[in-house]
Amino acid sequence: MSEIFMKRIPDLKTQNEDIRTFIAHSDDFVEAKFNPAIDKAFAESVSLAVTQVNGCSICSYAHTKNALKAGMTEDEIESLLDGGFDHAPKEQLEALLFAQHYAESKGDPDPETKTKLLEIYGEEKTKDIMSHIYLIMLSNLHGNTMEALKLRLKGKGVEASGFWQELSVIINFFKIMPVLLLKMLQYKLLNKKRDRKVINRG
Repeated sequence: MSEIFMKRIPDLKTQNEDIRTFIAHSDDFVEAKFNPAIDKAFAESVSLAVTQVNGCSICSYAHTKNALKAGMTEDEIESLLDGGFDHAPKEQLEALLFAQHYAESKGDPDPETKTKLLEIYGEEKTKDIMSHIYLIMLSNLHGNTMEALKLRLKGKGVEASGFWQELSVIINFFKIMPVLLLKMLQYKLLNKKRDRKVINRG
């Protein structure tokens, strides 16, 4: 028995394109992790705005917990998960609108919106915002695929998909992990060298 599944799930070609995009900007993501230009609540708001569009229940749960830890209110979180920005800080609004648009356009936003983002937030904050968007897009679609496979194993296969496609997408996601680990290790080693130079100069 097949089931209509309204959430977006990728095929391997689409996922690999998203992975290449993320890896191309992985240095920006590592920088955002260790030396963020936006605070944790802002980053979680961006992730929730994308997650609302893609409908990933796994990511919604995880980032709701993270957002609460970052000091966001339940009203702010609920509003974002409903697709609204009534409780969002004014300074985050354009970034959240862009994040929503990016997800709705399936990673192909209007170039003018990206230019506007850069004009408002500057290069460093824009890199942070985009890094979180790239990763949460991958994570959302991975989570949706896990949900689809779970339904299939219960005898409720999702239309326009298949077991091997879903399994391949789930496994393929983890190819970003060695890249991220290597980039983070390189970042830490580079910063240790810089710290030693500063100490030696002192």
